[in-house]
Amino acid sequence: MNMSKLTPDNKQLVLGTALWGWGIEREQAYQLLEQFLLSGGTMVDTAANYPINKRQEDFGLAVRWIADWVAHNGNSKLALTVKIGSTDNLGSPDVNLAPDDIDRASSILSGQFGSALSCVSIHWDNRSEDDVQGATIAETVEAMSRLERQGLGIGLSGIRHPEVYYKANPSLAQKWAIQVKENFKTHAARTAYEAWFPDAKYLAYGINLGGLKTEATKTNSSMELRNINIPHAFTEKLVEFINAPHEFEPRPTTLNELALAASFVNPALSGIVIGPRNTEQLDSTLGYWKLLQAQADKSKGQKIFNQLFEELPSD
Repeated sequence: MNMSKLTPDNKQLVLGTALWGWGIEREQAYQLLEQFLLSGGTMVDTAANYPINKRQEDFGLAVRWIADWVAHNGNSKLALTVKIGSTDNLGSPDVNLAPDDIDRASSILSGQFGSALSCVSIHWDNRSEDDVQGATIAETVEAMSRLERQGLGIGLSGIRHPEVYYKANPSLAQKWAIQVKENFKTHAARTAYEAWFPDAKYLAYGINLGGLKTEATKTNSSMELRNINIPHAFTEKLVEFINAPHEFEPRPTTLNELALAASFVNPALSGIVIGPRNTEQLDSTLGYWKLLQAQADKSKGQKIFNQLFEELPSD
């Protein structure tokens, strides 16, 4: 997938792998990947430190699984984004983002994935614009610029000071594919980036609040693994909308479909990263997405969901 084709008018679903090795076993992961590709999907997102389950022996497990799959399925249409920089999967802010680190990581990834490697993305960067760190960020951006000139897509995710990235090379402002946490509770990350990168490509993750369900949270669920708690009143309001009369079609019947619909009509988003736990969830998501592509009135939907956002209770 050419990252330049990723636009709000050509909104893409991206298969996420954050839970591969953390509630999703290898065979399940391959089933998800193969079913996604057979459905016509191409874009898959991973990170060098997935799964972030605080088990050091699992550092890089998702990348290794995908590399093994690619080695046996070389002719697939996979377009892989790999986020790099994090030095562990413990949730620490430590990164290796010097030019040599980036060049080494991208070289290894190119060797593992060949033409399947579509985009290399910076994953977490808390550095600021002081005399030392600002210069280091400029070097990071220059290394990413070289990758872009070589034909790779470039991305950002979890950047604390996007203004420093912009100032380091304004000519890249439209080139970045930026991943942001965006859902019914927040769009703060995108707002922070848009002040500097108004024309970048934005991909939302966490759209369904970590797997929010109307029923009680199940053991080993995504929400439990990530220790996510959503107030009951918030969930009630979303369920109320699903059951209330409204004019949006195709009508969402689950909270996941509601999140997909809101993301689909959001004109700021070029893609949505999904994280199904099993093939049944993937089937459901893909089926509803096709209905959205065929039936949804984006302009009308945007007005409907803007009103829903205004009515949701705050924390």
